[in-house]
Amino acid sequence: MKTKNVIIGILAVLLVCSLIWNYKSSKTTIDDKIVTTSENVKAETSALIASLDKKAKTNYSLANAKVALLKSQIALEIDNSKQKAEAELDNAINYLSEAKTTADEKTKAEIDLLKTKANTAKNSVVQKKDDALDKVSATANEAKIISEKYNDKFQAEKEKNIDTANRKYAELRVEEALLKAKISAQSEQTYSQAQVYLEEANEWYIRSKEYGTQKLSPYKEQLQKDIEDAQTYLKKNDKEARNKIADILQKASEIINED
Repeated sequence: MKTKNVIIGILAVLLVCSLIWNYKSSKTTIDDKIVTTSENVKAETSALIASLDKKAKTNYSLANAKVALLKSQIALEIDNSKQKAEAELDNAINYLSEAKTTADEKTKAEIDLLKTKANTAKNSVVQKKDDALDKVSATANEAKIISEKYNDKFQAEKEKNIDTANRKYAELRVEEALLKAKISAQSEQTYSQAQVYLEEANEWYIRSKEYGTQKLSPYKEQLQKDIEDAQTYLKKNDKEARNKIADILQKASEIINED
């Protein structure tokens, strides 16, 4: 399920970028503020995925280091092979170096301490000291604690970031539908098409609530009511519908900027 969510999140970002490109290339008469908002969303969602990618790399490298240290412990305790133990300690140290390149400052400090302990354990193995197994075991245990703590944090942040990307994507689909409705409402001959686009915007608002916060729900519910009002004006062939749609579009753009 989590893998599926990751894929959905990444696809959402790609679709966001595609939508924004379409806005810029085909809707030259749209307000500059709307275009700027879309550009900001593209930058924010791209940053979210980039941050998530870095954290995923750190998480993966920490997990590999944990496994390598456990293998080193087994090599000493069960296989009685100092050569294998030393090789796995080298692997663990390399994985920790990889993890450090993408880690945040706090995690880097923890990794440095762990690398120091891994190097100390390696020296004990090379020098065939009596405390070699104890040092390797202690380092493996600490690596387990650090890796699992980081993984828990990463998983929580991953879900949050993906939900944010999905929400922003849904809100951009609302904006796209409203932009189309605005264009269609300029002519009475296409009022019925404007109705369809308004309904599409409403449906995307419903989807966006699945990933949104309680803070935004009241605003979205009000906008859904505003959409209903605009549809009523369209049914009456009232040109006031154009102003209503423009107002909704402005409010929708403001919501996208909210976290």
